[in-house]
Amino acid sequence: MRVVRMGPLSAEVELGDLTVIALSDGETAMPLTHLRAPDGAALTEAELARADVVGGKLRLPVRAFLVKGPAGCLMIDTGAADAWHPVLGRLGEAMLEAGVAVQDVTAVALTHTHVDHLSGLVDADGGLRFPNAARVFVATEELADFRADARMAPVLARLMPLEQGDGPMRGVVAINAPGHSPGHMAFLVDGRLLIWGDIVHHAAVQFARPEVTWVFDTYQPQARATREALMARAVEQGLVVAGAHLPDPGIGRISALAQGYAFHPLELG
Repeated sequence: MRVVRMGPLSAEVELGDLTVIALSDGETAMPLTHLRAPDGAALTEAELARADVVGGKLRLPVRAFLVKGPAGCLMIDTGAADAWHPVLGRLGEAMLEAGVAVQDVTAVALTHTHVDHLSGLVDADGGLRFPNAARVFVATEELADFRADARMAPVLARLMPLEQGDGPMRGVVAINAPGHSPGHMAFLVDGRLLIWGDIVHHAAVQFARPEVTWVFDTYQPQARATREALMARAVEQGLVVAGAHLPDPGIGRISALAQGYAFHPLELG
């Protein structure tokens, strides 16, 4: 596995006959209090000493991932579009940089249904952003939330339930990763690259201390257990991981430390 191309908003990785492209939707920042200790309290100043802070807030990149192969193009997550922070919504720019058209996308799979993951399914006029995406996969546990979002009305006819072990595209397998949301999913690509959505929100803190949670984790203890389990699995199986909120390029390896883990972003070449 190697990074074959990297730009300001995208990075391309080859895995046999599959290609994965990390696509930046932009970068925003969140309050320091969004990181939570196991007792639910905000982290202390000392605990935040290694945090990646900009303007007094936690740096938060937002990404989607495109898997290209002989069976088509699967978009995993779709960014925030114009539904969240105004500095986001750059997915279209990232796709243009990567040489991918919206018409190339043949299916979409969501890690979960939070605003910065599903909003890019519809365009500024309320129509289908990816007109040739015949199927949109959403975890069974989150179908009701998806259907309740009025913005998603154009997508409903293409909605498909997603369960553990399902393959939204050949070479891609869904893996239950609950806690951040009830049906949060990760996707294992070619048995080697784990696209894990929102398992980590702030890499500078949560790899070294995977017990630290995020204020928007629906079930904090379960989110913590899932994060610890997937980090251990990645180290044990030598998996590369990719995440919506990991630092550039959004893809890297994990190594175990005496306590916790370290994240090593992939580099070009």
